[in-house]
Amino acid sequence: MKLLLDTNILLDCMMGRQPFAADARKLLISGALGEVDLWMSPSQFTDAFYLLTEGGKPRLAESVKLRLLKVKRLARICTLGERDVESALESSWPDFEDACLYQCAKKLHACAIITRNRADFERSTIPVYDCAEFFAHLKDAHGLVYEEIDW
Repeated sequence: MKLLLDTNILLDCMMGRQPFAADARKLLISGALGEVDLWMSPSQFTDAFYLLTEGGKPRLAESVKLRLLKVKRLARICTLGERDVESALESSWPDFEDACLYQCAKKLHACAIITRNRADFERSTIPVYDCAEFFAHLKDAHGLVYEEIDW
């Protein structure tokens, strides 16, 4: 199942933003286990790097790069070509970044876009969920339950 992750999901996990971090972490773990196929765009990595380094502070760069390399092992990268960018620019989407992510999702034939900002993708023909909604969908549609367990 191909899922396109919005940047806010990555940041929820990496920054421990509450109350969203646990569900974002579960989603990344499900990707690590190969139960879902996680995808992101290159620009999301540059955006995350900038935010996690607090605007590009060199003292934070190395540790952030190492953390993003770990994420890269969990998520594949969807690149956009010239026509994809043109489609995003020609679209009626008000936010160009979201239009580009939508083009990625279309290109991948993604099953869903996972975001915390559902309104940003209200024009999507691809299902849009936040993490909790996605896990509820898996439970309702497939009987799959994802919960963290203490070891």
